[in-house]
Amino acid sequence: MEARSPQPAGLTESPPQGFIQAKGYPTYTNVEVVNDGAESAAFKQLFRTWTHELGRKKLDRTGRSTQVKLDVGKLHSQPELAAQLRMVDDGSGKVEMWCIQDSGRQPVDSKHHGQLCSSNCYLILYTYQKLGRIQYILYLWQGHQATAEETKALHSNAEELDHLYQGALVQEHVTMGSEPPHFLAIFQGQLVIFQGSTGHHGKGQPASVPRLFHVQGTDGYDTRTMEVPARAPSLNSSEVFLLVTAGVCYLWFGKGCNGDQREMARTVVTVISGNDKETVLEGQEPPHFWEALGGRAPYPSSKRLPEEAASFQPRLFECSSQKGCLVLSEVVFFGQGDLDKYDIMLLDTWQEIFLWLGAAASERKDAVAWGQEYLRTHPAGRSLATPIVLVKQGHEPPTFTGWFSTWDPYMWSNNQSYEEVVKSGVSHLGTESAISGITAEINNFQLSQWPGESRAGPPDLPAIKDTQDISEMELGPRVGGRSASTSISTSNSSSSVSLVDSGSLPPERLRYQAVEDLPQGVDPTRKEFYLSDADFQDIFGKSKKEFYGMAKWKQQQEKKKLGFF
Repeated sequence: MEARSPQPAGLTESPPQGFIQAKGYPTYTNVEVVNDGAESAAFKQLFRTWTHELGRKKLDRTGRSTQVKLDVGKLHSQPELAAQLRMVDDGSGKVEMWCIQDSGRQPVDSKHHGQLCSSNCYLILYTYQKLGRIQYILYLWQGHQATAEETKALHSNAEELDHLYQGALVQEHVTMGSEPPHFLAIFQGQLVIFQGSTGHHGKGQPASVPRLFHVQGTDGYDTRTMEVPARAPSLNSSEVFLLVTAGVCYLWFGKGCNGDQREMARTVVTVISGNDKETVLEGQEPPHFWEALGGRAPYPSSKRLPEEAASFQPRLFECSSQKGCLVLSEVVFFGQGDLDKYDIMLLDTWQEIFLWLGAAASERKDAVAWGQEYLRTHPAGRSLATPIVLVKQGHEPPTFTGWFSTWDPYMWSNNQSYEEVVKSGVSHLGTESAISGITAEINNFQLSQWPGESRAGPPDLPAIKDTQDISEMELGPRVGGRSASTSISTSNSSSSVSLVDSGSLPPERLRYQAVEDLPQGVDPTRKEFYLSDADFQDIFGKSKKEFYGMAKWKQQQEKKKLGFF
């Protein structure tokens, strides 16, 4: 994987020679000076942990972790909070679940929702409402023991469902044991992962075989229960475990667990076993308890410290492939306007990898593989189990949009389906006929000096001379994530003064020219706009329509390279 990004601030041109020589580095090695508290995103990404307090858990004055109640209303009104907590809502929406069997999907009865097996793959479709619109998240859950054939069938069935829903599904790839918070929330603390293909009823396994389950979590939003080897070393003094035997189910409470953990275990035990329940405190276990585990053995007894959320600045990359190699171009100070319909963009928030698919983007089938390649080659040694989320243009969830400073939900699709957006070829510049009309009429415009000889804005455009029904047309580059629009009236005009002689300015009057050397009336931020269509095509290799349909950062890159910035 090749990554391209701007040179970080603080890069010294003359690095300390002593340090370079001591390390045996090449003499041209750059050294970046980083101040405490002002570390760049690129610097932080080199470390596996870089933490600060974030989210629902906070520390009280004694340093103990306390729980902050989740306010669902704030998730809808504050997408930045939804993004940080990784929660689109409280998980109370509609849930449908399928198990992948014989390359097809078999519905799972609602009574068994949340009961997964490590050798299987599952599709979980979650439906919720946001801003009055129905939205979907399709979770692709893969067990650690699932075969390659089952994984392939999981992906193909997900694509079939996505087609049925006209491309409106946000697809999140989830690996067993790394379930995101919202995935846990939709099962309200009742998520149980069994080893092998043995479900809650224990089919395929003798009833006399003891089974041990580890309960992790303190409420309905963060609890998962996983089956672990029924051996004493699997225990931990800071956790809660359920030991299921032929006649009794032991609730084992370690010395370091708290009341919330014990309460969640009491609700989960009814899902796992119908046997009689017996509470066992660490150090007071009956002989039968240890016999079921194969005898006593050492296990971790130190209290596990609560994990802090990572402090990470999200990074946005444009993805492309050159000769089979993934190439990433970083977009700094990114906004919604940098998401181009022809592109596939990768947003790294550390806890999740988002792949945003533009409506007209090619190579969409490679997006998941690109996300996996990004994780595999990351210098910080990222976990390959990090969830990868596929997001379609026009169907972005708040967990994605919350990472952008501003977001217009109606910027592209106007409530069209994803397939309709692709077919219609939504463009920021309108129809071909409208563009042709404006191109023809602009030759009759005259560059005039702005009021007060100011160059603070674009020149005013006279009215079009015919009665073509154009009330508003977008011209020029996008600014701040939106297109800069120029209103054009439909009235007659007697003015017909030519623009210079040829209807435009020659390239040498615009290219590589300082602001003070430009002709009067030229907007210095849009020098390229005053080229003739032919000169623009020769210099930029594309039409003005194609250029202004690009993301703003791409326009700036080309303008810098060609001398129009």
